[in-house]
Amino acid sequence: MTVLTEKMINRWRGILPNLITFSRIVLTLLVNYYIFARFSEIGIPLFLLGLIFFTDYLDGKLARLWGTVSPGGAVLDLLADFFFMFLSYLVLHSFRIVPLWFIFLVFVKFTEFVFTSIYLKRLREGNKVFIFDFLGRLVAAVFYLLPALLYSSYQFSPVLYTFCVNKLTYIICFFALISSADRIRKCLVPIQRE
Repeated sequence: MTVLTEKMINRWRGILPNLITFSRIVLTLLVNYYIFARFSEIGIPLFLLGLIFFTDYLDGKLARLWGTVSPGGAVLDLLADFFFMFLSYLVLHSFRIVPLWFIFLVFVKFTEFVFTSIYLKRLREGNKVFIFDFLGRLVAAVFYLLPALLYSSYQFSPVLYTFCVNKLTYIICFFALISSADRIRKCLVPIQRE
């Protein structure tokens, strides 16, 4: 392999994960436009949602595999995830599929996560951009998958949809509050020791 080819491969390895993340933003716009414009057609939105989930998996996997993980890529990934969730919930709310309070919860949890990560990173002096906790990851994963579950269950299974809206959203809220309380406690513990 020539030096030029090796440099080109390494360059592509550096930018491909971020290009995949950007594609998720485009896919988010497409799927939400499609849901908004053609609400009852479910095949294409489910396919696009599958691509969104796959690209979310793939960008981080490639960055770790190739050793090209970067703070900028981590921020871009988090923003792409939030953009997907927030826009999807807003579109679903326009059809009265998700309650407004739940969108507020997602926004508050995202904001809390960013600010407590910044603060905890300063305390720990680590090199990671964001500080994750197990329960918070679990809540975020459900936040991320729930738009697809709500949309598809609304179309196919009224019983599952009713469970998601009337039970699952409250269960997620409970765990989100526990995660937030724990993260805020971790931020306050060093202050109390002084």
